Amino acid sequence: MMGGTGTPIQTTRLVSGAEMIKDKITALKAEIPKLAAEKKIAEYTVTDDDLKATDAFKALKLNATNEGQVLGLVRQITPEQLEAIKPEEGFRIVDPKTSDSKVLDYAVLKEPQTGTDPEFITLKEALNSGKYKVVQVKETITQAGPTPAIETSRFTMTGDVDGLKKSMTANPNPSMKQEVVGDPVLPILFAKENGEIRFGVPAEISAFTAATGIGFFKETPTAMKALFEKMETDPQTRTPTRESGQVMTYEQKVVPWYMFFAAIFFGLIMAFIIEWLTDYYVSTHKKPVKEVAGVSSAGPAPMIIQGFAYAAESSVFMVFGIVVALMAPLFFFPPALYGGYILSFYGVALVGLGLLTTTGYVLAMDTFGPISDNAQGVFEMSGDGHGNEYGSKAVQRLDAAGNTTKALTKGFAIATAVVAAVALFHSYLEDAKLGQLGLRLDLPEIFLGLLIGAAAPYLFSASTINAVGRAAFQLINEVRRQFRNDPGIMEGTSKPDYGACVGIVTAAAQKELLSPGILAIALPVAVAFGFSIGKAPVNVGGELYNLTGAQALGGFLAGAIVSGQLMAVLLANSGGMWDNAKKLIEDGLYGGKGTEAHKAAIVCDTVGDPFKDTAGPALNPLIKVMNLVALLLAPIIIRPFNNTVLCVITGIALALLAFAIYTSKKGSLSEDLQRVAGEVGSIPGGPVKPAIEESKPQQRITVDDNENDADKV
Repeated sequence: MMGGTGTPIQTTRLVSGAEMIKDKITALKAEIPKLAAEKKIAEYTVTDDDLKATDAFKALKLNATNEGQVLGLVRQITPEQLEAIKPEEGFRIVDPKTSDSKVLDYAVLKEPQTGTDPEFITLKEALNSGKYKVVQVKETITQAGPTPAIETSRFTMTGDVDGLKKSMTANPNPSMKQEVVGDPVLPILFAKENGEIRFGVPAEISAFTAATGIGFFKETPTAMKALFEKMETDPQTRTPTRESGQVMTYEQKVVPWYMFFAAIFFGLIMAFIIEWLTDYYVSTHKKPVKEVAGVSSAGPAPMIIQGFAYAAESSVFMVFGIVVALMAPLFFFPPALYGGYILSFYGVALVGLGLLTTTGYVLAMDTFGPISDNAQGVFEMSGDGHGNEYGSKAVQRLDAAGNTTKALTKGFAIATAVVAAVALFHSYLEDAKLGQLGLRLDLPEIFLGLLIGAAAPYLFSASTINAVGRAAFQLINEVRRQFRNDPGIMEGTSKPDYGACVGIVTAAAQKELLSPGILAIALPVAVAFGFSIGKAPVNVGGELYNLTGAQALGGFLAGAIVSGQLMAVLLANSGGMWDNAKKLIEDGLYGGKGTEAHKAAIVCDTVGDPFKDTAGPALNPLIKVMNLVALLLAPIIIRPFNNTVLCVITGIALALLAFAIYTSKKGSLSEDLQRVAGEVGSIPGGPVKPAIEESKPQQRITVDDNENDADKV
């Protein structure tokens, strides 16, 4: 396939007779107003001869049989009827030799019948026998008088071609002659998820002739035989309706090999877009970071406002870049040309593959960030930074570059999560039997699922940020405790207890992971099963499925993907901007270290650290986990469980969610701060004034108070 070698990839698309004539009639209808304007006559006075003289009619290359029928339909079919003609979608080739599709078990009347009782075989046996073929029957109708004979043709599918030919010659009709023309064609079986079947032939079928397949029953041969035996004793026994799959033509398109390379190339383009956007918004040499650092003299509030605004803007442009890259497969593999969206979603996966070709580059940049950060920490702790301005600036700039590269890798990570989620979304729709129904936003359950999914990243981020706050408070409290209890630490005569600090951080990292993990799994489960409660199952392919919960979960996934992408980039870039703004000030801008501007930058950096190092990167696995959970749930949630089972599962999921939310909100930093302040005040030599003074009651001023009363306040 690639490079012009190997077996090329080709797609197969069913084309109905109505679809074949749609373009022809549309083209001729467009010629009528032109002819009327050219000849200055009314449109209804345009004759068939006028249409035949147009280049559009000649381009259709119609034969003598179809010519009159096409011209007649041009007058009869309205634009609304043309618009109602839709392409055949959702059908897939079913190989009777290897497939286990249920349609192959349909009962078919064996041809020819050898006894008085009807004999049935499976559709699989009929097609594998090679006897059931599509033949073209030419009919010539002779009319009285000078009227010329009318020739028509129809296609029919039979398992006894020789018997069909004999029946035509055994009972001749003087006014209508029938004969089989051409060679019989083995059809290809196409089937939908709902059990509909079509028979496809490579030869072009006339759009105006009957094209019928073999009759079948949506029951097994054993079941049909039992029903007919029961009819002998009970004539009122009802039997399934005999159906007939239409015979249609199919188009095969060879996919150019370079289209796959083009999709991968757009993945590389998306990588460059992400790199450029992240560098612009986070680098110390670009306008956004300089602007954030420039307002530091006014305090931390303007820095936070400015940084948040730039980060929100960067998130929007990042989405635009991803959208442009993911639109490329829709142009390279148009669904109308290749018979569906499967190839388009494969192109989306190739875009993700192109993005992942930069993995080595991303890993190198992601590793550079911690190395440069630790290098600065080691340099400062070594004491060599005192009086060494050149060395201090060098490691600070190295750290600033590391912050930029780390922000860049976070952008890559969230982009790959979004691309993978979009590519897997089609798999979810197929597993959940939603290929034909789709996800319509006018259904309340889908829209409500969308709202819940959009809220999930916010709840997840709140949990992770709260966890960082609690762990940081415990760590700071432990450090201060050691300073109070052992003055020798500050004097350098004794060593601090590093193990206690490491233990606090390690324990917090493990314990605080529980709530976000429960949230990522329990929330999709609650949505899927909760929205299925009390909903009636629908028939899809002869089986009953409860699709409401699956539709709500599909909306949930869509909301989580969009919201998670926007918020992840917002958090990652805002934290990176505040951190690099601090680095600019430490490099000597706006007074350097120790100034009010530097203190404001430290506040912003403290706010940004949980954003860029915890909440933002954590949204990447959240999106992936929710998608995988949905894929695993898809075959389960569509089963028609009774309401008791659905309520129990939903109740368990909601209980776990309540536990996760309660755990993430446990304790109060304000109360803990007051408690610690009280403990410090009880220590001899410690501060006795509480950290937060209680407010004193003041007189309330009313309109009846005079000036003297007001002065007493």
